[in-house]
Amino acid sequence: MVHSLEKKALLICAVLFSSSLPAAPTASLYSTVFSILSYAKWNTAAPAVCAVNNPPLAQQLLINAPDHSNYRISAIQSNEIKTSACQILIFSTLSPKEEQYLLNTAATFPALSISTNNAECEIGSAFCLYKRSQNFAFKVNLESLTQARVHVDPRVLLLAKSVESSK
Repeated sequence: MVHSLEKKALLICAVLFSSSLPAAPTASLYSTVFSILSYAKWNTAAPAVCAVNNPPLAQQLLINAPDHSNYRISAIQSNEIKTSACQILIFSTLSPKEEQYLLNTAATFPALSISTNNAECEIGSAFCLYKRSQNFAFKVNLESLTQARVHVDPRVLLLAKSVESSK
């Protein structure tokens, strides 16, 4: 029944908000990623973060991870997604169509997806980071977020609404 209530709450949010919502900016790409992840509930104490096709990004995530975080951060190639145990997929080199294809064919859910190369956020990843002035912000793709099957605190959507209404 709780799962049913969560689905209903997410659907209500989907009706109230557009399918792609921007959220409050933060100073760095890495702080934005870890801020988003802090709103998610994981079924494991040490969720696996996988930077897809970008080993330098994985290295920077390791360097910039919050103190005392339990994330297991690694780099994988897109052809390894299906056999990986990634709860978080971070895309940075693929097109939105390529992201969507991999999410539909290779990802094992629950898995949250984040993109640094998908400014429109209409297809592909659930969260899409973009540069706004000197900061990073993100948009939420509600359809992909629902597909992810990861419980994400709805305050992320409220952040998006407050930024949208202040434009």
